This record gives sequence, structure tokens and C-alpha cells, in this order.
Amino acid sequence: MNPQDQRLQKLIDCIVTSHRDDQMDCEMCGMQLDCLAEKVAMGARLSELLPEVEAHLACCKDCFEEFQALVCILRAEQNGQLS
Repeated sequence: MNPQDQRLQKLIDCIVTSHRDDQMDCEMCGMQLDCLAEKVAMGARLSELLPEVEAHLACCKDCFEEFQALVCILRAEQNGQLS
């Protein structure tokens, strides 16, 4: 499958799963981000912690960017790059 087809398939999957009743929304995801970012910054795998959040982040650019920013800040703190 070429990269364009992969992106299209990912979009379709996100649209289909976003209509499930048990699908995590941005609010629910946001409540988990701080704690999860700390664990991921320390080396944990998000897929092993909360796969539901990982699935949401794959579909939601805003939540994904917030999560990535938190992890980067926490890693910078751990490495002494922030005072």
C-alpha cells in the first residue's frame, strides 16, 4: 500500500471508530494526558498503558500535538535542559 493509500485508510478508520459509543473523545483524552506523558517520558509505551488514548491520538491532531509537546517538555526537564 502506498503512503497516500495508507493515510486514506487511517482517515477512514478514524471516521468509522469515532462513531462508536466507547470511543474516547478529546475531553476524556485530555484528562489522561498529563499522567500518560510523564510515564511515556520515562520510557513507558503508550500502547501498553492506554490503547484507547493511543487510538484517539492517531485520529486527533490537536490532542496528539499537545501530548507530544508535554512529552518533549518532560524529557527536556529530565535531561536538565530546562531550569
